[in-house]
Amino acid sequence: MSQIKEEEIEENTKNACKELESTDRAHKTKILKQMLEWVESCNEEGNTELLADYFDRLYLHLLKCYHDRFESVRDGAVRLVDAYLERLPPMDFNLLNVVSTLTERMGQAETVEPSEEIRLLYIGQLHLMVRKYAKMGNVGVFRECYNLLVKVLNKAIRDEYPVVQREACTTLVALCAVAETAELRPYTEQLAVALYGMLNHKHAPARISAVEALGRLSLHMDASAESMRRLFGEVSPLLMDRMPLVRREVGIMGVLMLMDLLDRYSFFERILPLVLCCLKDDSPEVRSHILPLWVKCGKQYYDENEAELSQQEISDLPVDNYPKDVKRPTIGCRGLVQRSLRLLTLITRETTDWKDNVRLHSLKLLYQFVVHAEAAMTAKFYEIYPDVSHACCDAVAEVSAEAAKVADLMGRLLCYDAWIEHGFDGLQRNARESYMKCFYYMFTASNGASYEHLIRLGKLLRDTEYSHTLKPGFQLYILKLLDTMLDKSLKVTATQEELQSLYESIYVVGIKVMALGYSLNSDNSDLNVGQRVMERVAQFLDLTLDQLHERCFHLALADVQNLDAALEDNVEPVLLLDGLINIGHLRRSYLKLLIERVKIVFEYCSPNAQIRIFSSLSMAALHWSSTMLPAEDTQDSPSMLKTFVSDIVEPYLMWKAGANAESMRTLAMATLCALSQSAPEAVLEVLPSLVQHMPSLLEDRNSSTRNYAIKTVHYFRGLSVEELKPLAYAAMQRMDDPSAGIRSMAALAVSKLSPVFQGDSEEDVKHQHEVWDTFIKRAMDLLLLYHESPEKDIKKAAELSLENLAIDHPEAWTERCQHALNMSHKQDELLKLYEKLSINKVPLQPKN
Repeated sequence: MSQIKEEEIEENTKNACKELESTDRAHKTKILKQMLEWVESCNEEGNTELLADYFDRLYLHLLKCYHDRFESVRDGAVRLVDAYLERLPPMDFNLLNVVSTLTERMGQAETVEPSEEIRLLYIGQLHLMVRKYAKMGNVGVFRECYNLLVKVLNKAIRDEYPVVQREACTTLVALCAVAETAELRPYTEQLAVALYGMLNHKHAPARISAVEALGRLSLHMDASAESMRRLFGEVSPLLMDRMPLVRREVGIMGVLMLMDLLDRYSFFERILPLVLCCLKDDSPEVRSHILPLWVKCGKQYYDENEAELSQQEISDLPVDNYPKDVKRPTIGCRGLVQRSLRLLTLITRETTDWKDNVRLHSLKLLYQFVVHAEAAMTAKFYEIYPDVSHACCDAVAEVSAEAAKVADLMGRLLCYDAWIEHGFDGLQRNARESYMKCFYYMFTASNGASYEHLIRLGKLLRDTEYSHTLKPGFQLYILKLLDTMLDKSLKVTATQEELQSLYESIYVVGIKVMALGYSLNSDNSDLNVGQRVMERVAQFLDLTLDQLHERCFHLALADVQNLDAALEDNVEPVLLLDGLINIGHLRRSYLKLLIERVKIVFEYCSPNAQIRIFSSLSMAALHWSSTMLPAEDTQDSPSMLKTFVSDIVEPYLMWKAGANAESMRTLAMATLCALSQSAPEAVLEVLPSLVQHMPSLLEDRNSSTRNYAIKTVHYFRGLSVEELKPLAYAAMQRMDDPSAGIRSMAALAVSKLSPVFQGDSEEDVKHQHEVWDTFIKRAMDLLLLYHESPEKDIKKAAELSLENLAIDHPEAWTERCQHALNMSHKQDELLKLYEKLSINKVPLQPKN
């Protein structure tokens, strides 16, 4: 570009100034655009002096255009001034004039500049000057205009246009990076207040910009407790922001303060959460960005305290069961956290907050504290134990899962010998699911255990407050803890007798919890855990599961107390007894004790409770042959069966009035039926004494009672004709029962009855045969009649029964068929049946 003489510069600037004073918007816009193009074309260094000459003569007119009523003119003026400032070295005079003009346009209480785009240009120009003067190392020129700068920034930060707000934050960041703390500090409070308003902005970029600006501004703020406390209080909620980049920016702010804040040692307790929360953030992007910065903070802290930390590092080795998926923090990072343990109380207090995300956030932060503090926070366990326990039972699954992780980590890293006593004390004072869960996670994860601790825990869990709980969740964690105790029993030093005592204690607790869970219809997974515990105990004692029940079940049964009251069927003693019966069934070693407990229930408890227990007994009786008649010893089983029937079953077979008596009669008959099916040979010892009750039971009003009675009829064997006759005729009458099922079973039963013919003389025996033949003929008549029934089931049952009778009584069969043939309307069908079932093939004489 050729040299221009001074006169030419003067002439050009006069013309330009005259043009700028025109009232024609288009004309002024055009001249500003032309000047901008010329300035942008002057990129060579030799043109700096020329540009400076022009700017000295034009800048006042250009700044005057900032107030022009036309937006395009203001736009052109700002852009032209920007072009000059970018190409000229910083000058105090220009700076003050431009900033003053910007303050008039942007720093007033009211909004002077209506255009959002122009306001963005204004704040962008301020940012340009900050960058230029900082780059030139001449930042001291701002001393005289900090007041004006702050006014502009305050207004811009509160601007309704988000882009203006973000640009203002960026400008403030640039200013804080180069400003002297002593000069900027008087203005930090009002700037911080303006930025606090942006922290709740609906746009994430605005929130990010505000946090970044606050981070830089905090380095210049007064270190008074009040101002810094407000800063942390305003920023901390953003650690739970829905946008990962916002959370990351908060972590970056924390790192900046840890590295560069002059009074950072006084504020470590408040700064650390900003960083540690990001280390456990859900977003990998946040974690990967903050982790190396956090390591850098730890290195700086180590360098500043090397004498102390180097000695600690020598003896501070990781525990054997350190979490495999966790990388151990550096000694510097651990030291940073270990000096700030007073913050734990504040963190755990937030685990009880009513907001789900706050509780989750505090637990994640607590996890990081445990990872870094390790054994150093053992002394704080007593203080945080209740809150962590409470969080383990949080209604929100994600929160309770995080609390479980914290408890697991504490069990690994805290000093076992120090926390275990507090753990036991918490269990003894608070028999609740929350403390049980927390203790379980810690105890399971820990390396420590001794026989004394295991036996103490076994006795504690056997207490009614634990093993008699009716809460399914509580029951599950008791069973899980028993499983852990079995694992740890393999590592303790103890005699065989001591281990046997421990295993018996575990068995009793486990079987009681399983019994209550069974009665409460708990989830099968809970019972599966209990079953695994029982199987492991049996394995450790070198017994089968049946042998284990025989050996130890009476200990659990002895714990069933307080049955002598009008208890309903849903109270703990009744539920416990009910569950024990269903799980353990009936066994020789504890049958007498069980009978005592059942008799107490039948005497004192409510009808519903009696019915519940009797129903379980009837189901347990189905297993009599496998639980009471082991192959190696069967001598005393019949006598035990007789005791059980005489004490429990027979008293309730007799008819009594009332709905409860009717239900108990049905269950007594069901129990007798189950015993007959399970132990058909052994039951022969008790059935003869009960035969007198059967006729009334077969005619009972309750169809269930009749059903069980008719099922039991054919098990009555070895009876005389006189003993069997009432039962036989009562069974035969059931072929007229209203219930089709009972009719079919009665038709089958009559053919299976067989008395024993014995007497003092042949005449007596002959008479018995005559009496029984009369019954057989009557039974055949009825069966032949029912064979003509349209009901398929009764017809089939009648045919099967007739087949048996025809084989045993061929003459009576021929006689009754001839008799029936003379009255039958279906002679052809009867003849076919006779031909099919007859043995002697005596032909019938059909009626003419």
